[in-house]
Amino acid sequence: MDLDQQLKQLAIEAQQHPPQTPERQCALARLVDTIYRSKKLVRPYSGQFYGLYEDIYAEAQQQLFLYLCEDISRYNPELEVLQWANFLMRKRFFIEASRDFMPVAPKGMDRSQVKRITLDALDKQESLELRSQSNPSLSEEVLQCIRDDRDGLFKETHIRNKPAANFQHLALRFLGGYSWKEISDELGVKVVTLSSFYLRCLTKFAPKFKEYLTTHAN
Repeated sequence: MDLDQQLKQLAIEAQQHPPQTPERQCALARLVDTIYRSKKLVRPYSGQFYGLYEDIYAEAQQQLFLYLCEDISRYNPELEVLQWANFLMRKRFFIEASRDFMPVAPKGMDRSQVKRITLDALDKQESLELRSQSNPSLSEEVLQCIRDDRDGLFKETHIRNKPAANFQHLALRFLGGYSWKEISDELGVKVVTLSSFYLRCLTKFAPKFKEYLTTHAN
């Protein structure tokens, strides 16, 4: 099975399971991990941004992965997953991440056009998943699992020599709406280091999240 087939299979598998289920979470974790390891994500505007590129790219990559997990229902199986992900990376998430680092767009990037594409063409779509107000979203359940941290593992897992940069703190900050740049400024750790560590932890702890969701399923 080639990469495109593998990614499509995982995306469809995730779509087939309802939100808030361990099976969907597991498929999404495998999907994101496979994309990350493939090194096939597009790198827009490479060579620009004067030393900030890797930090911007890391921020954009994490925002993309979060979007894929929350809105996998928007994936059209007639397209390749990487085709869809690369479009989103070029037209939305890299642009948005760059705004956190640079107030002025580099040559060749039409910010007004980008805004029109992302807000009117992408964000205008309504989610195909109807979330019940009586049940917490999957992200809220995972957040609760991380907050509880009953065995202390999430807090104990941290970047070497940086106990403050532990998985629990990073996850609660990032999923709470903070950008990687804001977290980087707070902890004094490079964005690319934080996001790479965070993604490895998500893959590592995926079975633990699945166990928690199964145990707390209604």
